[in-house]
Amino acid sequence: MEPTENNQSFNLLDIPEAQIEERDPGSAQDPIAEAGEVEAIATAPGDEPAGGTPSSPQSAPRAPSPPTAMGSISGASFDNPLSGMPDTEFPSQDGLNEKIIDLVRFLLVKFRRMELTNKEEMIVKTMEGYEEHYSVIFSKAAECMKLIFGVDMLEVDPFVHSYFLHPALGITYDGMLHGVIGVPKTGLVIIVLCVIFIENNCVREEVFWHAMNILGMQAGIDHFIFGELRSLITEDFVEEGYVEYRQVANSNPPCFEFLWGARAYAETTKMKILEFYASIVRQDPRSYPEKYEEALREEQERA
Repeated sequence: MEPTENNQSFNLLDIPEAQIEERDPGSAQDPIAEAGEVEAIATAPGDEPAGGTPSSPQSAPRAPSPPTAMGSISGASFDNPLSGMPDTEFPSQDGLNEKIIDLVRFLLVKFRRMELTNKEEMIVKTMEGYEEHYSVIFSKAAECMKLIFGVDMLEVDPFVHSYFLHPALGITYDGMLHGVIGVPKTGLVIIVLCVIFIENNCVREEVFWHAMNILGMQAGIDHFIFGELRSLITEDFVEEGYVEYRQVANSNPPCFEFLWGARAYAETTKMKILEFYASIVRQDPRSYPEKYEEALREEQERA
């Protein structure tokens, strides 16, 4: 995930809910429509918006072949639901991306308010002129919500296709009062737990931040969606019980390491985290046999 050079985008989600929900579909784009992060996830490889994906001059270049296992997220392959379909049946990819982003914005409001939504409401509020492409727009927006914000959409009524939005993988923390206010941080918690698990459940601080840097998340630099990452992870996530941040025994000069916290073990599982990681890189969890066996053993011990 990369920060954007557009300073306006830092608080892209911290805008009045009324403005989000009642925005005229034909009006000029607001900050979220310019946000490279959401659009990058909504866009399949090769479907980059015109002008390319913006990047911050502060951000380090992505490593072409990252040394950590977690680095493969940076090269994750997202399936294109439009591939193989005749061009005449679909509008431009840019048009679809705009509607995907509009829907993500709308769903974030629903999540903040803890309100249900349904297919009809989503179409009316965010898809004017694109109604026939609902399935494509909905699937990519739902993917954005899960991969970026850690928010799942649970269908509660299959007849009217109504949905309830809730934190993913059993995690009960949404983080909206930490960092950038009003922005869910569950996705960031999940990514942190992924890094720790993939790096053998205990990761030195320098290795951890190397993996995070590959994802465009750098210590000491405000992330344009989540805010200041170091304090979020080493203070807020520690205080909430999801992360343990401790000094390595007998280290001189002192160095630190990250582990899962007690609340992470209580609320989610290694298998869920592995499945999340595998979904990002489009692999079967069993493609990682050592981690799969470890996660499976934990599942059996919990039974």
